[in-house]
Amino acid sequence: MLELFFSGSKLFMGIQTTVVVIMIVLSVYSAKNVLANQVNENSQRKISLIKEVGLFALIIGIFASALDLTSAFQAIEMAGDVSPSLLAAGLKLTFIPTIYGLMIYSLSLLIYFVLRTQANKTAE
Repeated sequence: MLELFFSGSKLFMGIQTTVVVIMIVLSVYSAKNVLANQVNENSQRKISLIKEVGLFALIIGIFASALDLTSAFQAIEMAGDVSPSLLAAGLKLTFIPTIYGLMIYSLSLLIYFVLRTQANKTAE
């Protein structure tokens, strides 16, 4: 798995990893407030922010893939004839940041739904 991380676009994978760290910090802080029954409007906003931070990671992944695809198609255009196996290998690498962003977004949605459900139970 670590090999895939370093095969992807290092800049964008690094940005996505930073986003994951921010999301985890927000999640821990929000979970602490929810478990302590200190749910207020500010903590509700922080819980919603978890989902938005995860979405940002997905958008970064899609953006990285679009840039990589553009570069790959430009290289294919310049080279002319490219073997299908070389093309498939390049396309596989192109989608690594998108897959990583989807994993981050899925995790953020899971955390968001769990914390929102617990916050709503606490607020009642």
